[in-house]
Amino acid sequence: MDSHVDRRAEFTRGLAVRLAGTEPAVLAQRTGLLEETVKAVSSGDAELMSWEVVSACLAAAGADGVEVGEVRGRWSAAEHALWDEWGEELRAAFERNGHGKPTKAVEAYREKVPWRQLTERYPVTFKPWTEPTFAAERRLPDPSAAGDIRDFYLLLAELRGWAGSPRQTEIEKRSWGTLPDATISAMLQKDRWRTTSDRERVRVGHFARACGLPAAEVARWVEAYERLRHVPPTDDLARARAEGAELRRRLAAAQAEAETLRERLAEAETLRERPAEAEGLRKRPAEAGEIRERVAEAEGFSERPAAAGSRPRTEREAAPARGTSPRERWFSRRRRSLSVAAAALVFAAGAGAARLAGVATSPADRALCFSGTLHLVGSTAFERTAGIIRRGYEARCRDARIEVSAIGSNEGVRALTTGNAASTIAMHDGYLASDSDEVRLRGFRGFPVALVAFAVIVDKGTNVTGLSLQDLRSIYAPDGPTDWKSIKGGRDLPIRLVSRTEGSGTRGIFEEHVLRGPEPDLSSSDCRRKDDLRAALHVIRCERSSQAQVLDTVDTVPGTIGYAEVHVASDPRRYPNVRIIALDGRMPTASPTMDRYPFVAPEVFYTDGPPPNGSAATAFLTFLAGDHARRLLRQAGAPVCVGPDSLITAPCQPN
Repeated sequence: MDSHVDRRAEFTRGLAVRLAGTEPAVLAQRTGLLEETVKAVSSGDAELMSWEVVSACLAAAGADGVEVGEVRGRWSAAEHALWDEWGEELRAAFERNGHGKPTKAVEAYREKVPWRQLTERYPVTFKPWTEPTFAAERRLPDPSAAGDIRDFYLLLAELRGWAGSPRQTEIEKRSWGTLPDATISAMLQKDRWRTTSDRERVRVGHFARACGLPAAEVARWVEAYERLRHVPPTDDLARARAEGAELRRRLAAAQAEAETLRERLAEAETLRERPAEAEGLRKRPAEAGEIRERVAEAEGFSERPAAAGSRPRTEREAAPARGTSPRERWFSRRRRSLSVAAAALVFAAGAGAARLAGVATSPADRALCFSGTLHLVGSTAFERTAGIIRRGYEARCRDARIEVSAIGSNEGVRALTTGNAASTIAMHDGYLASDSDEVRLRGFRGFPVALVAFAVIVDKGTNVTGLSLQDLRSIYAPDGPTDWKSIKGGRDLPIRLVSRTEGSGTRGIFEEHVLRGPEPDLSSSDCRRKDDLRAALHVIRCERSSQAQVLDTVDTVPGTIGYAEVHVASDPRRYPNVRIIALDGRMPTASPTMDRYPFVAPEVFYTDGPPPNGSAATAFLTFLAGDHARRLLRQAGAPVCVGPDSLITAPCQPN
């Protein structure tokens, strides 16, 4: 009894006997599966269901560990027999179509492919999936229960948990490469609901099947996505209006308070020339305490405006989605501008209070120093600027240590928590969206530091020295040129795009300010040739997790084009084969401005809410608002975002 039909029949008989005591409707209710799926599990005419589905039915029927093990053995035998029977045919089919698009290959051969087998690389090889480990009690989430697109993506993450939380690389294998690791990571991000498209609908289907669902269940998830793709979270416009009015009121109060503190700061600066009177000011602890209280009140305006007794905001009450009306977008932009301006005023108030309160430093500014370690985590493009500030601060404050970890803008933001708000600051290229979860729900505060220019870079072997924005956008278009000889002055070399991974702040700026649209699909791992499973994609495009990796790739792989922070890209010793090119005749400069060169953005420090008073984060950010930090940045060629008047300069304002 070696044939697939016999093995499947044996498996089906044993499973039917074990499930016979429980009605299909009851099993469906307990498992969350469709009743037709439950009936098909024990039907000899149905496909061999995934172990995810079979094990869920066994658990719902009360099977013990011994019974589950016996059924698992029969299921594995049926699967292996199926593969032995169809393996050579499928291998030959994939070799004939080895350069076809993965999605089409999956659709063409899905019915004949054993559920837990996959193709990995060309020439075709097949390996079983990793056996999942399930939670003790598991129920398939119901996509029809989602009320909006945000809810849907939360349920999609729960679906992965139901399937035993397979790793992203495992899901990539299960989908035959139609869902690359980077795409899966993006799909599971909490803000993915803002990206809706027909292509995303297809991805949802492949994700559901990779989690072990049969065709009928997959269709249910795809239909739910289609129903909800244009349904944003509700009640955002009214909430935005109320918060906007409250922020305007608090901003006016903070401006008045800051003006008073500036006057008193000027008075204190005058008293420096009269030591006796200054000493008298330092001996007035009551006044110092009063100033601290007033600064605390000024800082209070930037707290999240939640009325007393109000319930916490839920995920359903999140930010306005893309596609909202112009009036909604205006309120969103207005609120972000108010928040950023208010943050700068809080800094000014804090700096003034430290001096007026007479907390002695060297002997002037010891309030700006902390003892211990502060962590700056995030953008790799921000690393240079952060290093300049770190060295200047540590030279001034001998007991302070600042650790800079360049792990990417998105990862830096993820590292922020309420628990580490006193000792951790995220580095981000550009501003977070004002309607992001971090800003709206968690109260993240952004503090712009300096403008940074990014460079579009190419391999010198391309012979290209400049591109128009139109040419650049055509290169990144879905149907653009694939060889540099198609570009004026270019040589006969294939175009190879080297990009940052999804979630990178630099990539976001590149897509928003330069391309005005998304980059093409990932098609290559080594940046030299297309992966076999993605051979049908239009252009060679790979992704790298840091700008150093992008620069190394452009420096070593012929025909490559990418992007990186201009100062780092301008190192001819380290990257001798990298050329910075002009865009519409404009080169990036050490002192960029938004109106002359498109690839420019502010570097922004983010904190999880206002950092606690007296913390390392507060001391460091207060230092940034001072003259010494401005001098450090200017000497390094970085245009500062906060001027001597403590207001944010126009190029650093949110768009």
